[in-house]
Amino acid sequence: MRRREFFGLIGGAAAWPFSARAQPQGLRRIGVISAISETDPEAMPRLVAFQQALEHLGWATGRNLRIDFRWHNRGDVALSEEMLALAKEMVALEPEVILVQSNPGVAAVRQVTSTIPIVFVSVADPVESGFVESLARPGGNITGFSNFEASMGGKWLEALKQIAPRVTRVLALLHVETLANAGFLRAAQSAASSLGVTLTAARVHNATEIETAMMALSAEVNCGLMVMPHPVTTTNRAVILKLAAQYRLPAVYPIRYFVAEGGLMSYGIDLVDLYRRAATYVDRILRGAQPRDLPVQAPSKFEMVINLKTAKALGLDVPMHLQQLADEVIE
Repeated sequence: MRRREFFGLIGGAAAWPFSARAQPQGLRRIGVISAISETDPEAMPRLVAFQQALEHLGWATGRNLRIDFRWHNRGDVALSEEMLALAKEMVALEPEVILVQSNPGVAAVRQVTSTIPIVFVSVADPVESGFVESLARPGGNITGFSNFEASMGGKWLEALKQIAPRVTRVLALLHVETLANAGFLRAAQSAASSLGVTLTAARVHNATEIETAMMALSAEVNCGLMVMPHPVTTTNRAVILKLAAQYRLPAVYPIRYFVAEGGLMSYGIDLVDLYRRAATYVDRILRGAQPRDLPVQAPSKFEMVINLKTAKALGLDVPMHLQQLADEVIE
């Protein structure tokens, strides 16, 4: 494909139609820990896709299945503490399988249980992160669906230079304590010199640190922004998008919704598709499969999205060949 060539629920789920409240006894029970808030507009599409896929496989809430939800509602320095608290709450419910999103989410759940099967979605570099022994044979009680390899750090930087060639200084927003984010940074650093870019990193844990880093960047010329995938950046995306527009910073993002909400460009995974695919592993575990025997799967869908309105506001003329490579162009 051409784009490959280019880059070489509030304590529970009261608000959800498939909530687990007031359901009969005898149901199979699973848990879902989300890396975003239940009020985030991205939450519903993901979990509806997950539920619909389960229904296609014969599992319906209220009939033979109960789903308990826990939500990440904070993008601050207490992230690990909150995730650990959510993991403890979920494990206390004794589900047969836990679906969990993000590296911090998996790190928290594995601290609490080594026996309950865990299926992850949108986890970067699960081997380096210590979650599985190998992609082919995970071992233990954890398997799932990964998002990005470390090399994506260099590809994001390349994408930014393609759409904003005048950029010579780039700030990477990341949560460096997450090993996968550190891997993205190393890959971007390796690519920086050949792209004529000076790369610096902002190790952010909350909105205040994001604001401080972006304000400092705005004082420079020919600057751009690269946002790494992590609950800290996704939860605080409104802050990032606002400041990128205010300081007129070309930016590349890892997921489409940044661009749909006003960002310039993204190259990344289809999270809804990952949730849909994750239902197949939950189904297989409920029917007796062991996580250690289910290989970790890589994304099957990547998408490049460009926002032409944002490009125009930044004074960028997006080349036609780049528009043609994009899976979606927002006008």
